[in-house]
Amino acid sequence: MEVNQMIDASDLVKGVRGRCTSMESVIATLSKGCQFWKVRSDRGWYLRRFWLDVDRLCLLYVPSQKPFWSTSPTHVDLTGITDVRRWKSAFYQHIEKGGHSKRRLDFALTNELCFTVVFGQHEYNLIALDEETAEFWLTNLKKLVCIVRAAQHENQYWMWLTRQFRKADKDKTGALSFVQVQDLLERMNVKLSRKYAKELFNEANVNKNKQNGKQVLDCREFVQFFRVLTKRKELDEIFERYATTDSAAMTAEELRAFLSQEQFIDVDYEQANALISKHEVSTAKEEGLLTIAGFTALMKSFGIAIEEHSTVFQDMNQPLTSYYIASSHNTYLKGNQLTSKSSVQAYINALEQGCRCVELDLWDGPAGDPVIYHGRTLTSELKLIDVLNEAVKPYAFKTSPYPLILSLECHLSNKQTKRLAFLLKDVLGDMLYTTPVDDSMKILPSPEALKNKIIIKAKKPSGTSDCEPEENYSSDDDDERNSSDNDNSDDAPFQTKPPNKTVSVTTSATDLVQKYGAEQSYSSNTAHISEDIPVTDGTKEIEMPSQIMGHALSNTRKESYQDLVETRDTEESSCLSDLINICEGKKFSGFHQNLTTSRCYHVSSLSEKKAKKLIRGERSAVIQHTNNQLVRIYPKGSRTDSSNYDPAQFWSSGCQIVALNYQTGGLFKTINNEFFQFNGNCGYVLKPAILRNPETTETSGAAEVRRNKIVRLQIITGQNLPKTEKNVIDPYVTIQIMGHPADQYKFKTKRVENNGFNPCWKETAEFRLTVPELDILVIAVMDKDTMTDNDLVGVGVFPVKSLKSGYGHICLMCPEGNIMPCATLFVHVSIHEETPVK
Repeated sequence: MEVNQMIDASDLVKGVRGRCTSMESVIATLSKGCQFWKVRSDRGWYLRRFWLDVDRLCLLYVPSQKPFWSTSPTHVDLTGITDVRRWKSAFYQHIEKGGHSKRRLDFALTNELCFTVVFGQHEYNLIALDEETAEFWLTNLKKLVCIVRAAQHENQYWMWLTRQFRKADKDKTGALSFVQVQDLLERMNVKLSRKYAKELFNEANVNKNKQNGKQVLDCREFVQFFRVLTKRKELDEIFERYATTDSAAMTAEELRAFLSQEQFIDVDYEQANALISKHEVSTAKEEGLLTIAGFTALMKSFGIAIEEHSTVFQDMNQPLTSYYIASSHNTYLKGNQLTSKSSVQAYINALEQGCRCVELDLWDGPAGDPVIYHGRTLTSELKLIDVLNEAVKPYAFKTSPYPLILSLECHLSNKQTKRLAFLLKDVLGDMLYTTPVDDSMKILPSPEALKNKIIIKAKKPSGTSDCEPEENYSSDDDDERNSSDNDNSDDAPFQTKPPNKTVSVTTSATDLVQKYGAEQSYSSNTAHISEDIPVTDGTKEIEMPSQIMGHALSNTRKESYQDLVETRDTEESSCLSDLINICEGKKFSGFHQNLTTSRCYHVSSLSEKKAKKLIRGERSAVIQHTNNQLVRIYPKGSRTDSSNYDPAQFWSSGCQIVALNYQTGGLFKTINNEFFQFNGNCGYVLKPAILRNPETTETSGAAEVRRNKIVRLQIITGQNLPKTEKNVIDPYVTIQIMGHPADQYKFKTKRVENNGFNPCWKETAEFRLTVPELDILVIAVMDKDTMTDNDLVGVGVFPVKSLKSGYGHICLMCPEGNIMPCATLFVHVSIHEETPVK
């Protein structure tokens, strides 16, 4: 079937009439006609009757009697009229000076009587017999010409679409299968989830045609399918406000006006044409015009965040303490904290997401090499060497060039501590940052200075022996790790270390007997060790009796042996100590003590519970502390299901290393993911100046003299929201401001029943923010469920300081933290500042 058979002149007439339903009385008046003077500057005046033929889409007039060979036109196609306007000043002055009006008119000639119809290289200069008639014809004829042009451009678009259909119909059957339609949509840069595309495909197949047992769409059905697919009423309304010359196409100048007034983007004429060429898919771009389809594509390219913030744009030369650092907790785990598997892939996943601080829980391995697992649980083990070779070394700087921190929680004997140091140096080599530090250091190096370097974060070995595993210098304070929420102890759980009852040894119990028990017999009056002493043999704890094989250690021999052990311990542990420099773990002992004894290269680790308590009671002190030192937050021990806490509460207090379970999806993990997309997903985000100023006295913000920021957010519509288990969702949108305690806001829209394809809300929330530098905007789409808890459908997260004014689409992330194809919210953002509050 030919294209001109698909969309012909009758379709154009129908399109025009369809757009003129509100102009019926106007059309009737124009169709009756009216007399005008038709004026030529060189040939005088001619009184002619003009009228509209709407069925032929032309303007006709009654000509004078002409010879049959005359070629002068007696009608003008509305499709050919390019303008209807007032006379040009020069022409009016020329006619007025000619004096013809005094002979032709019974009244004075004024410019309000005159208008011109321009078509091609010709024009009709007309004079009405009264001003009211002139104004009526000028206004409504111009409007009608715009309507015709709009319908014409629309038809041209559908004709172009029909040609695309024919190209896709390679086997010339006159129909397309769903797979062929999907391929065609992809070539036309139309993205839609397969599920919704299939639904629309089935709805468009009204004739239920099939080929080879599969449903197919003919050309008319495909055109209708595409109309439904691309129809966006809310975008039509915006488009029509600016497409004033031609209601179906926007000129470059009109696009410039839209971008300037609505998006606050200033472009020149060439840049506007470049945008048209990029987004317009029909032949209208050859005329420099943007149709509604092109405008829709352009609008989809606009987000609500400043584009430059998606790249590394911040100053990366500040001290390390001045940045938030993307951090993972128990990185090796794939699931819960007690029974899940450990995996090298878990490290790779975290590093590929931009994580810059990963955790390694190290325990003595059976083959002499340290292993990684969640100690004293049923989680599986990983070999340290596998993690270093297969994850850390190849992936450390694949996503980001900025420093990677290995947070070591060591539970190793001295022998395997030495092995740990050897493996770190052997595998990572020059990647390790090994510059020593001293008490004279005042600030840490910057991320820029530490590019492509791996930093070891751990407590320095204390020189203990194999019988006391190095839980003493684990990475965290462990005040709540694997314990109940009521356990406020700062000691590591499960650690049994009776004071003054442990002998430090570097050999097994059997070796000890062989070395000292068989070497000589002791006299009966020799001092004995009076209590049983726990000794570590490999990774197993055994009981060593006070007398071994009937022999006891003499005081002299005991002292000599301890001297030997201490010397050997110091030699072995110094190897790891040399690798710990700018991130030396220290137990947090209170702000007062830290002010007097701590150094900028000390790092404290706090459980979320302890950190919350500090922030509630001593927020200013926390901020002051994080001006000079790194602080790591980790989940409380009761989160055995690997759930996550709200990271924003700790970011707003200056805490830099806020560690989450990367293997667990949900709102808080998504907030973390989206937050670190800011600054190019490099894993480092510069803290606001209010948290970096050592002189800051930041409080709750209520009494501060600040310039408040007003954020007004209109939720307009949603697109392609995915279905849940109940198939059809009842979506509503929640808006939440998280961060500073003074800026805690929530807003909820009404729900839209049974519509996930194009729900419409058009509801506005307004927030007055006191400390916007610390605030995060969280927009979540929820599914209303009366029987169970409401389901999270998708979420978008933005630092308030990254928002920009204008229309934009929010790409939603699913609860697992992945972008959902084609699922968006269309919103409008307005941001302005109040005058300072005094």
